[in-house]
Amino acid sequence: MPTQLLKELLEAELDLLADFYKVCGVIDQVGRVYPLGADTKVLSSVFELISRPSIYRVAEKLEMKVVEAEVQNHYPDFTLMRDEKEGGKIAIDIKTTYRNHPDDAFRYTLGSYTSFLRNETKNIVYPYSHYSEHWIIGFVYDRLAKKKAGGTHEYTKDNLKDIPLPFENVDVFVQEKWRISSDRAGSGNTTNIGSISGRIDDFKEGRGVFRDEDEFLEYWRGYGRTAGDRKDSYGSIKEFRALKER
Repeated sequence: MPTQLLKELLEAELDLLADFYKVCGVIDQVGRVYPLGADTKVLSSVFELISRPSIYRVAEKLEMKVVEAEVQNHYPDFTLMRDEKEGGKIAIDIKTTYRNHPDDAFRYTLGSYTSFLRNETKNIVYPYSHYSEHWIIGFVYDRLAKKKAGGTHEYTKDNLKDIPLPFENVDVFVQEKWRISSDRAGSGNTTNIGSISGRIDDFKEGRGVFRDEDEFLEYWRGYGRTAGDRKDSYGSIKEFRALKER
């Protein structure tokens, strides 16, 4: 399947979601609405739920079926495939982050570099070698809410318009993972791949640091867990390339 076709289909479906971002709360069966606050984990789940039907529609157009990860820390969120026993599977992961101001740069973490990249059955739905493509659907929003929970504890269906939205100005992109990867770990001492730091056009255009997916994989499969591990090897793409040229 042409890579560009999947990208175009996903982008077309996600373009239709512009009116679906005004999610303001969670409703129970008796009609009470609990407002959303600034909790990033909750909002990440909201965007995953919003985009889920779009992924299923794209899979139907491609005559593929969808398998969702059943374990929270397993990659990817969605697997598109024609047959469980065959290769050629497509991985789609949903990533969400926020900006405090519309012009702020932002970044994501793109999954562990010490799990399935090195042990192809660790924390992954199917063996890594079964996948031929790895895609990110990335959402970024301007954060409005500052508190973890909404101010008023509950509302009713009759006053939905009174519920403050926790975010606005949602942007979305679809891009191959290697094209938006940086050469630095994602956060603190964790073993997560870090994305580039940029604005929405940088992610849409895939302005990462790697020449191709093979270089991305070789780099992150050999990247040290700690600064000490990297001292005698490499800690940047410049050092990696210099080492390769020796």
